[in-house]
Amino acid sequence: MLKPQLHLSNSTKVPFLLHKPFIHGNFNASLPISMHSFCRKNKHIVRVGFNPNNIKVQAVASSTEKSVSVKAIVTVKPTVGGFLTNLGIDRGLDDVQDLLGKTLLLELVQAELDPKTGLEKDTIKGYAHRTKGKENGVVKYESSFEVPVDFGEIGAVYVENEHHNEMYLQDIILDGFSNGPVYVNCNSWVHSKYENPQKRVFFSNKSYLPSQTPSGLCRLRETELEILRGNGQGERKSFERIYDYDVYNDIGNPDSSVDLKRPVLGGKERPYPRRCRTGRPRCKTGFGKCQKRDLRDLAITK
Repeated sequence: MLKPQLHLSNSTKVPFLLHKPFIHGNFNASLPISMHSFCRKNKHIVRVGFNPNNIKVQAVASSTEKSVSVKAIVTVKPTVGGFLTNLGIDRGLDDVQDLLGKTLLLELVQAELDPKTGLEKDTIKGYAHRTKGKENGVVKYESSFEVPVDFGEIGAVYVENEHHNEMYLQDIILDGFSNGPVYVNCNSWVHSKYENPQKRVFFSNKSYLPSQTPSGLCRLRETELEILRGNGQGERKSFERIYDYDVYNDIGNPDSSVDLKRPVLGGKERPYPRRCRTGRPRCKTGFGKCQKRDLRDLAITK
């Protein structure tokens, strides 16, 4: 407890009358107190009531809330093939990438556009490294991110495969957000960036109606739909995921022999279920509807 102190000054003094005698003496005894003493005393009380710890606590809280540590866990299924898949130069290069901790490049995508600029926010990038051993027949890759608190909700994840071989991604889990983890189901093959330089995008499990799709995901949704539809032109490549269909016009091989000519299955004359379009060149024998057959490169959408 602070004890009040009385300071004498040469300035003008105002007599402070006491209603009762001060110990022993005259009833009208007065105590000279300076007005400047009250001012200094009041200021001193204000300073005593000021607690700098409050500002210090607020500063610490604001500094700690600038970013959130998020951990990404990627589940990958090993390719089927056993010992044969572990042979070759590409396998050795992939092992080097694993040792360097640069197997998968992940980019976190914000669900909404930047309210100030109306543009997409910059993604948050991070490499995922392989953890030791296998668990239940799958391989785990981990990555860490520092996500600003004002970044917003995660709507999608870009994935780039740094390996020379394709990988089958099962799912991605982003853990560390205050409202719970973000789950991303992939269940798809991701080809090497050396074969397909275009990054794969996987959306979070949160569903939206078309009219309620977040602004930051509209362009990505439209681009992904165009990739899956294709334009019906050109020859299919192994990394493409086009769900485009065609008739069975590659059953025969008339270029080798006229006797190997076969009718086209599908269409009005011979209705038949469609196959995935390959876009392979036509036969040279003049059969306009017939395509060259290549069993070494079957078009299977992954």
